[in-house]
Amino acid sequence: MSIKFEVNMTDKIMYDFLLYHSYTSASGLFATLVGVGCFIFAVYKGVNGDSQSAILFAALGAMLLFSTPFTLKSSAKNQVKNTEMFQKPLEYEVTEKGITVTQDGQSAENTWDNIMRVVSTGKSLVIYITRVRAIILPKESMGDDYMAVVELISKNVPAKKVKIRHVSVR
Repeated sequence: MSIKFEVNMTDKIMYDFLLYHSYTSASGLFATLVGVGCFIFAVYKGVNGDSQSAILFAALGAMLLFSTPFTLKSSAKNQVKNTEMFQKPLEYEVTEKGITVTQDGQSAENTWDNIMRVVSTGKSLVIYITRVRAIILPKESMGDDYMAVVELISKNVPAKKVKIRHVSVR
């Protein structure tokens, strides 16, 4: 079985990936917990009459919780714009052997045994080759073949490495 499709990387797809990657990392989770803690502490200070501290902690919490999405949105846009590889469509072929990516006559094959983990986000399947290198397969690019790609992944990658939760193409 062979499934072929083209991917045109967009800001939205990259943003979705960066959000997932950021908020599932230790530093992203820590920043979120600290931000929530600041809000809780702000309420505590406000209830006890220390409005200056309450405002300070609320501002710090807001900065920690809301700056990351805005920063990542800008980063996604810059990354897509400035990465030469994303300026042209990438052609993917998913087979029993693995995933082959082709662009401008050059191709690279990633066999299933080299896959570190596979996760789903709201918009994509993310196939990690290493901790920092990933193949992003947008659901919209796979179209009707999405479930067939999920089946190939599930069949060839050990279950403990696969965390695909979103099964709809939307």
